[in-house]
Amino acid sequence: MLKKNKITFIIAIIIIMNFKFLFCQVIETISVEFIREYKEDKKTEIIKGIINYQAPSKTFIKVTYPINQWMILNEMEMVIYYPDEKKAFRITTNISNAFSMPFFQAFLGVIKDDFGLSELGYSMYSYKVKDSVLTSCWNPPKNLSKLLGNIILEYTENKIINVELLNPKGKILSRSSYRNHILYGATYFPLEVCTTKNFISCSSIEKIIFKNPLFNSPLPKEVIGFKIPSDISVKEIKW
Repeated sequence: MLKKNKITFIIAIIIIMNFKFLFCQVIETISVEFIREYKEDKKTEIIKGIINYQAPSKTFIKVTYPINQWMILNEMEMVIYYPDEKKAFRITTNISNAFSMPFFQAFLGVIKDDFGLSELGYSMYSYKVKDSVLTSCWNPPKNLSKLLGNIILEYTENKIINVELLNPKGKILSRSSYRNHILYGATYFPLEVCTTKNFISCSSIEKIIFKNPLFNSPLPKEVIGFKIPSDISVKEIKW
């Protein structure tokens, strides 16, 4: 749990959210288009599609470019379907919340008061405010501290602007910048996320643009009623 006392933690959260909890808008569904550009060395990969999210933990991803692909994610299951190739896979695990799309979590994470870090086992150990920017630092869960480092969040005017992931030795592994926010209810959602990752032998840059978000609107019928055709053989994979 937190190293500081509960009063300090409560004060910090109030500063972070600026009493956001008093006016919080419940999010039940989200639909948003995305363009993901990933660069590593001299290679560039572009993916386009639409994400449909249904609270609390179901995500439908339809990739429209460069392939035709469906992905359906629950806490403990991921289904991947290729309509053109008539192939489907069901991947299951016994680990709760194992399946998620990191690039969508960058958009969805703002729903959580602490960017969802507490649910992952992180605990806040310090914070400071300078020039209207609130910086909070988070420790990884003790059982994973040899693998994971600290996470640093930066907010300004209730908007997440930067997230840094460190390794156990304190070196920056990745840095994400959040821009072009829109306001829904009391929450600012970033429509542009740029992440730089540092590897031993190379680095990568991922840029994601979110477009035309719809909040709490009925999801398309093809999403709600999605089923893999009965004539498609589904390969079962345990992970």
